[in-house]
Amino acid sequence: MATNEQMKTEISYFGEVWTFFKRYYYVESTEEFWEAVIAEAAAINEKYCCPLCKDLILAVLNKLERKSKGSLI
Repeated sequence: MATNEQMKTEISYFGEVWTFFKRYYYVESTEEFWEAVIAEAAAINEKYCCPLCKDLILAVLNKLERKSKGSLI
């Protein structure tokens, strides 16, 4: 069973990844946009350094990439 501290950590990175997703939701086709996306994703990953957080970040990155290619899904 998860401890309160573990739950607080998980809630924190879920929140940060959600904020990250909202920030970059409207994909731009610029180098600066993608550099910012990658830099922030790496910072969140390094901060929490856990498999679930990494999976969430990768899911967001995959979604942004699909959006950049015109996919609605």
